[in-house]
Amino acid sequence: MTIREIQKKVADALNGVEELVQGGCKAIAADSNDVFFEVKQSLEAGNVCILVDTPKVTRSASGCGDGIPVEMQLAVQCAELPDLNRATPGHLTALDAAEIVAHALDGETFELASIEQWADERTRTVTATATFGFAPILTNPTKEN
Repeated sequence: MTIREIQKKVADALNGVEELVQGGCKAIAADSNDVFFEVKQSLEAGNVCILVDTPKVTRSASGCGDGIPVEMQLAVQCAELPDLNRATPGHLTALDAAEIVAHALDGETFELASIEQWADERTRTVTATATFGFAPILTNPTKEN
């Protein structure tokens, strides 16, 4: 798989998690064409925005055929503007969303490594990040996959 394919599949999978959808969350791949607009739009609508970041990639072994064995750390950031988001009954907090993301993704492919939360006074956002480790075979994005 390519990095872009991984990001899109994770975002699509999270957009199918009923608890997240019902809680006012939308997942976006960080390489989306309009990522900054989509994040801003989601936050200003009073929702939790889930950003599937570009993973950190390191080689794990020698090449194998048409791919490269790698280890990846994937961060999934759940951000909110608490003043807007928490005013809407039924909406999840960023930390709630990160915990649901952890349960949704942790399993055979992804292994939860950590959950961290912080607040940014300047932007008035709260962000909780769930980080996962996994080991795919990275394929060439110029070839048909």
